[in-house]
Amino acid sequence: MVLSISGLVLALILTAVMLRTRYLPIGGALTAASLGYFLAASGAAPAINAFFSAFAAGISSLGHSFG
Repeated sequence: MVLSISGLVLALILTAVMLRTRYLPIGGALTAASLGYFLAASGAAPAINAFFSAFAAGISSLGHSFG
C-alpha cells in the first residue's frame, strides 16, 4: 500500500489541533481513527509497536516489583 506522507501529516496536524482545543466531535474521532490507520500503514509502525510493547512490559514488571 502506498501512503502519501502529506495525508499522514495532515491527519496528524488536524488531530493535534483538535486535541489541543479540546474539540473532538464525530469528525474529530474519524480524523483520529484515520491517523491511526495511516500510522499503521507507514514505516513508523514497527517503531511504534516496539515502543508500546516495551512500555507494557515495563508496567508489567513494575507491578511485579510491588507484589
